[in-house]
Amino acid sequence: MKIGLLNRLLLTIYTLVVAIISIAILVLFIAIGVNIIPLKNINYFLGSFQPDWRFFLVSTLVCIFFLVVSIKLLFSGNRPKVPSSALLKHTDLGIIRISINTLEAMTHKAVNGFNEVRDSKISILNEDDGVKIRLKVSIMPDVVLQDLSVSIQKKVKEYIEGYAGILVKEVFVYIDNLTAPQQRPKVQ
Repeated sequence: MKIGLLNRLLLTIYTLVVAIISIAILVLFIAIGVNIIPLKNINYFLGSFQPDWRFFLVSTLVCIFFLVVSIKLLFSGNRPKVPSSALLKHTDLGIIRISINTLEAMTHKAVNGFNEVRDSKISILNEDDGVKIRLKVSIMPDVVLQDLSVSIQKKVKEYIEGYAGILVKEVFVYIDNLTAPQQRPKVQ
């Protein structure tokens, strides 16, 4: 279960407050048990304690806060799990799920169609209304980088939108390296 930032912050504060209160009560009970604080002093303090309306207001607000945080944290993990590695496409007949791995394989196929590309690493960012594709490519030397990058962007966008039916919002091309062509050993 992945915990969101707000829930993580609430859980941290909640845990620290409960730990501090628990330690304070434990220390108080130990002090009473070994007679560091006589029990008659506790009885005297509780008997002379006169709370006013501000005390009750603050106490009520603190209790409501802890109740709300407890309920939020209790139900924060009970959401139906939708696979994070799949995109959802709604049609008239139902839902189509296309995994990120499938889109990566399709992108590899589109990029490998370029002879100038030696190696590619692909990451796909899933968004509500489409995907963003990030490519990290190593290419052959003596290639016009801008022309090749634009061609890769167009081909990947057309290929994914044409075959998967998923909107490609952006194709980011990062040229990582120039690699020399591998020379084949000469057959003698």
